[in-house]
Amino acid sequence: MMGISSMDRRSFLKLSAGALAGMAFWQMGRPLAHAEAPDVVRASVAELPLKAEDAARKSNLVARNWEKLQEYADTIADGTLKSKVKGVLKNPAPTFLSAYGAGDASRVYGELQAKGLVDPAKTDAAHLLPPIADAKTSPQPFLTAPGSGYASHHPYPGGLVTHTTANVAILLGIYHAYEDVFGYDCVYDVAVAGEILHDLAKPYVFQWKEDGSSLKEYTIAGTGAHHIFSIAESMYRNLPKEVVVAQACAHNHPGSDSDAKQVEAWLMAASILAGKDPVASGYLTSAGKQTEPVGEEGFLVHLGDHDWVLSGFAAKKSVAYLGDYAVRVLGVASGDAKRINAVRNYAGSQLSYMRLYQVLAQGGTKQADALMETVFRA
Repeated sequence: MMGISSMDRRSFLKLSAGALAGMAFWQMGRPLAHAEAPDVVRASVAELPLKAEDAARKSNLVARNWEKLQEYADTIADGTLKSKVKGVLKNPAPTFLSAYGAGDASRVYGELQAKGLVDPAKTDAAHLLPPIADAKTSPQPFLTAPGSGYASHHPYPGGLVTHTTANVAILLGIYHAYEDVFGYDCVYDVAVAGEILHDLAKPYVFQWKEDGSSLKEYTIAGTGAHHIFSIAESMYRNLPKEVVVAQACAHNHPGSDSDAKQVEAWLMAASILAGKDPVASGYLTSAGKQTEPVGEEGFLVHLGDHDWVLSGFAAKKSVAYLGDYAVRVLGVASGDAKRINAVRNYAGSQLSYMRLYQVLAQGGTKQADALMETVFRA
């Protein structure tokens, strides 16, 4: 099969769009095969991995999307940028922390607080940085991390892979639409790199705990700390300014003064964490404003990072269902949080909460139970 890297990117985008359109047409009017066995590895409750990372490694869904994410990275034309992006995917460690010495975390917290970039009522100095043994080595691979906090979108092992892959696919759809409708040629490499890197710190922030849930996330500059750490890491690894700024726009666009202030605050906070001068690096002006011209790629990264809108809702519904299913059907004790978490982690990794919610929404509990029989053995 021809690899993506041997196609030109436009052909790849058109091929993908055509395939998706064909699939959509074929599905119209076709009843959803709720109980149709997907490509899963079936297991009994006794066989479930209690270690969350192992659930991701047993998932064909995660493996397929990990390969797809690598292929997306391979479409980046600039060889140096491609190498750096793939380097992050290989080891998403918060290497910016390797420059920290004794007392630096407290110093950085003080600087953030002085600039109004951290709220002591929400994040104290002790919780500014998640624990890590070696800043040069990620506490877990990109492959096994959840897509967000344990009560948010794609919170299962491998959810970061499915979330990021979906986001890049969404971004490419918008990129292609703008190109075809308006002849609008955004900088492909910047947009794709920014989207792939937008959540690079989640393996650090959302480390798995012994009970199968993930660490709590705190906030910096009014947003989840993972966003600021991700930007800081790209700065520290000397990603191009345009990529860093596009990545910073994932949580908001700079289309109005009030929205731009948020992006500017995130760039400032990340610069402090990374030990960079935001003005000398070209991220901000001396007045703290985003430098002109404002790249359109950041808008695409922001639009691409909207998988969470549906997937967060899907996760909420799926988690409630799986908690009930674990007790009602699998016989897990209602107070056994570790085993219930193992059930939800495994089901999420094997199916995704998106597929499970589709079945719940269209077929109800009965059809969802039938789908679960393809995942769990009695």
